[in-house]
Amino acid sequence: MFIQFFIWGATGPIMSLYLRDCLRFSGAQAGLILGIAAVSSLVSPVIMAFLADRVVSSERLLALLNALGGVCMLVFSAQTEFYPALLAYFIYNISVNPTVPLINAITFHHTPQDREKFGNIRVWGTVGWIAVAWFFSFVILRGEAAADGGASPLPLLLRVSAAASFVMAAYSLTIPRGLERQSGRREFFPAAAFKVIMKPQVLALAFVGAAGTFIDRFYNVGTAPYLKQIGLPERDILPAMSLGQVPEIFAMGALALLLRRFGTKTVLLAGVGLGIFRFAVYAFGEARWLIYTALSVHGLVYTFIMITVVICLDRHCSLRDRTGAHQLFAVLTAGLGGFFGSYAAGRFIDKFADSTGFVDFSAYWTVPLILSVIIFVTIFVVKPSNRNV
Repeated sequence: MFIQFFIWGATGPIMSLYLRDCLRFSGAQAGLILGIAAVSSLVSPVIMAFLADRVVSSERLLALLNALGGVCMLVFSAQTEFYPALLAYFIYNISVNPTVPLINAITFHHTPQDREKFGNIRVWGTVGWIAVAWFFSFVILRGEAAADGGASPLPLLLRVSAAASFVMAAYSLTIPRGLERQSGRREFFPAAAFKVIMKPQVLALAFVGAAGTFIDRFYNVGTAPYLKQIGLPERDILPAMSLGQVPEIFAMGALALLLRRFGTKTVLLAGVGLGIFRFAVYAFGEARWLIYTALSVHGLVYTFIMITVVICLDRHCSLRDRTGAHQLFAVLTAGLGGFFGSYAAGRFIDKFADSTGFVDFSAYWTVPLILSVIIFVTIFVVKPSNRNV
C-alpha cells in the first residue's frame, strides 16, 4: 500500500497543473487527458477480472502492471504535444488503473476474517502519499528548482513516479500468493463477479462511489491551479494538498469502529457533508487558514465515502469472485465517474477562465458544491437500514 500510493501521490495532485503550465494545454485539453485516462477503467478492469487468479495470480499481475506503468510514465514524461501525450497517458492508465482494486483484493485475500480492519492496512497508502509530497517538496524539489534557476520541478515528479513503479513491480514478486489460480473452464467474462455487481445493494454502493469519484475529479483538476492562483509556490502545492492525508491516517484507523458504532449510511453522510464544507470554503472563503482547513478534510471525505463503499462491496464477495467484483466495481466508479468528472471539471475551468487565464474559482467550486448537496440529500432519503448495505 505504501509504495503503490507513493506512485500515485507523485503525480495525481499535480497532473492538471503539469498539463496546463508545463505543456500549455487548455483546461478542456487537460480535462480530456485526465478524463480519457478514466476510460481505461471501463476496459482494463474487465480484462483484469478475467486474468487475475484465473490465468495469473493477482500478486504477479500486480508486478507486471507496475512494470508496464513505469515504462509508460517515462514515455509520457517525454511528450510535449497534445495527441501523443493523450495516447501515452491513456496507455499508462490502462496499466495502472487496475492496480488499486487489485491491491484491495489482494489485501482481502490475505485478511479474509478482518475486512472491517481494511482501513488499518490501507492507511499505509495514505502514509506513502504524504511521504512523496513532503520529502520531494521540501528536499528534492527545492534543490532541483534552485539548480535549474527556478524552472518548474513538476517534470521530476513524473520520473519519481516511474522509478517507484519499478520498485513496486519488484516488491510485488515477493508477495505470497493469497489464492491459488482457479482451474477448469475459463469464461472470458467473469459471470460470478458480474452477479455480485448486479445486486441492488452493490449497485447502490456503485452509485455512491461513482458520484463521489465524479465530485472528487473537480478537486483533482482544480485544486493545484487554484492554490497557484492564490499565490502558493509550485513547490509548496504538494505538501499543501497532502494536509488532507494527515487526518486520513486517523480516520482509516477508526473506520471499523465508526462503521460498527454509527452504521454505513451515517458514515457516508459524514463524508459528503465534509465535502460540502470543503467546496463552500473554496468557493467563498478568503482566509488562508480557512482554506488550509478545507484542504485538511479531503482525506476524511475520501475515507468515509470511497473506503467505506469498498469495505461494503467486499461483504458481498466470495473468495472466488472477489478480484473480479472489485475490478468490475472500478468500471462503474473510477471509470464512469472518473471520465465524466474529469472532463466536466476541465470544461468548467475553461468556462470560468478569462482571456488571460485567470479562473473565477468561486464559480468553479460552486458546481461541485451544488452536486454534493444533491448527493447528500439523495443518500439521506434512501430507505434501507443504516446498518446494512
